[in-house]
Amino acid sequence: MMGIFAQADRNSLMAGAVLMVIGELVRVHGVAFIGGVSRTRTFSTGQKVITGGPFARVRNPLYVGNLLLSTGLVVSSNVNMGLTPYDAIYFTAFFVLFFFLQYIPIVKWEESNLKKVFGKEFEDYLKSVPPWIPKLFVQASGPQIKGDYGKAIKSEKNTLRATVTIMVLVLWRSGYFQM
Repeated sequence: MMGIFAQADRNSLMAGAVLMVIGELVRVHGVAFIGGVSRTRTFSTGQKVITGGPFARVRNPLYVGNLLLSTGLVVSSNVNMGLTPYDAIYFTAFFVLFFFLQYIPIVKWEESNLKKVFGKEFEDYLKSVPPWIPKLFVQASGPQIKGDYGKAIKSEKNTLRATVTIMVLVLWRSGYFQM
């Protein structure tokens, strides 16, 4: 839909770009702390419960980053199907609803697996860190680990490639490449 009905304009591109940049920064920050386990497509938990970096603020920083990044793409496209003057707003709201309908079961499944592997440690983490809306203030506790941002940026190359591809399609459909 985005590629077909895109009517990007300066305002939608700017607002979408802000969301996309924040989303990608959140993803890189999360991947820097969780590492390669975030890229597996099978049940894999890594060696320990990650509670540092962005995981001290929100349980699902990668998914929060996905939400911001993909919502930024939707906002940038400024979908206009000619149905109402509010097509872009409705489409964005529908997208966010669909996002949560897709990700909530995934999170429940992942958390169920992590409870089985890490037991009380993970259950304590669930009680202290919100799933979607990050805590603003966090007290440091335990050993402080540092994220590996070099590896995280390399790991994000496919995400960046897909984002750029979709943006090129949106810009093309919106007439930005017309001579």
